Amino acid sequence: MRGIVPQKVKGFRDITSTQNALRELIISKATEVYRRFGFSRFDTPILEYAESLGKYLPDADSVAQGVYSFKNPEQEPIFDTNGKEMRDAENRVLMENHYVAMRYDLTAPLARVYAESLWQQHLRGEIQGKTNLFRRFQYGPVFRFEAKLDPGRFREFWQMDFDTVGAEDVSTDAENCIILSQALENIGLKRGTYLIKINNRKIVNGLLSYSGITDKEQETAVMRVIDKLDKIGIQAVAQELGKGRVDEVSGAQIPGLGLDTEHVDLIINYIKDFEQRDTRKNVIAKLKSKPAFENETYKEGVAELEKIDTILADLGYNEEVAILDPGMVRGLGYYTGPIYEIESLQTYKDEKGRERRVGSICGGGRYDGLVENLLGVKVPATGASIGVDRLAELLTLTGQVPEQIDGPVIIIVFDDELMPLYQKTAMQLRAAGINTEIYYGAKRGLKHQMSYADKNNCTLAIIIGGDEAAKGVATVKNLKLGKQLAATVTDKNEWKAKVQKEISLENLAEEVKKMLQ
Repeated sequence: MRGIVPQKVKGFRDITSTQNALRELIISKATEVYRRFGFSRFDTPILEYAESLGKYLPDADSVAQGVYSFKNPEQEPIFDTNGKEMRDAENRVLMENHYVAMRYDLTAPLARVYAESLWQQHLRGEIQGKTNLFRRFQYGPVFRFEAKLDPGRFREFWQMDFDTVGAEDVSTDAENCIILSQALENIGLKRGTYLIKINNRKIVNGLLSYSGITDKEQETAVMRVIDKLDKIGIQAVAQELGKGRVDEVSGAQIPGLGLDTEHVDLIINYIKDFEQRDTRKNVIAKLKSKPAFENETYKEGVAELEKIDTILADLGYNEEVAILDPGMVRGLGYYTGPIYEIESLQTYKDEKGRERRVGSICGGGRYDGLVENLLGVKVPATGASIGVDRLAELLTLTGQVPEQIDGPVIIIVFDDELMPLYQKTAMQLRAAGINTEIYYGAKRGLKHQMSYADKNNCTLAIIIGGDEAAKGVATVKNLKLGKQLAATVTDKNEWKAKVQKEISLENLAEEVKKMLQ
């Protein structure tokens, strides 16, 4: 018989109250900005039919790779391409245990939502002309099965997305960059500590088409390799585009795409031409000077970047905030137009004293083909995502958690016979809108209870022993103020006089509210 060892599933983690408080803070601050731009919250399930999610992960060739996928235990009908139940020769509905998958991002489920809505409208005969505008934001956990887990990477993590479906104008993409910037600054990052990098997949697609690479699968494969540039360097990218390479760390043989030297050189020279950071105007001028500018897709991509640049410049978002980076492609295969990624410029010291960066904390782009892949109806769409856990990690590692998250007021418990009084006091405080916890632990020593209060960041400790109860008072210790004064007030009596006072139970709620303010 197997023994039970209490442990987490590999790649997953427990989230402490402090981590949750930081996560909630990030979400609330970003929500303020999303709502300011007209987005409303809309949620989708964690579990989707695998076919609805598509095959879009950066390093996976099928929906079975990179995701948690399994057969639904419930048998359901099989539908034909017209949405009708398939039947056998005896007119019985064909049933199957469909594959379902845990969502790997929040964008693919949104495409399913919109496609499902269009399908229902089609059945009712309501679709006329262009599709409707839909703007939403959503946050929650996503799941990816990464075979190799680097430090700080997990198989469950939180994202916070906002998307606009039904908008063709790339002004929406410029707005997405502005929203991301405002959200990060509202959360607490200062301008100049992050950089928005913008490109357009049409430019890279046009470049490849100009060079003779027109097969969609080959295009996607090339994009995936280019997307590794920051991780493996330009020489390794060139090798993976060609004959392959041997990984320097593991010694494993990494297969190449088998492109000939001419194609590899074209792509690598294009990347090298834009290695040095430049003004957006100069980048656009250089893109226009390339021979590939005669390709219509390439030319369209450059025109869209030019429009985005104009909007950002008019609104005061200069190169300190956003640059054009023609070598950046983003790995997800569903992007079709403008793409953007926000990189943190801040550094931190790891446990060995080495200076490190967190890297990308946000990203997004245009995905005009995602609904079409599900339903055959072309629907323009664009959106972006904040990596909530990545951003929380950045704030923690760089010592810039925006503010201390306050815990509740805590009532210290000395005597079981006084429990009715503790309960009554707690209810009065809660009725006044004050978060209040009664200590229920088995260890009743004052030192232990105060340690518990400190660990949970409690703001005030309310102490009612037998003497206090007889006098109808409570001793209230301001724990938050005590921490602040600890560094400057060395005299214990002076510290105690400022931090602790006796308050009548009759006026307790009113006085506690004043202390918290």
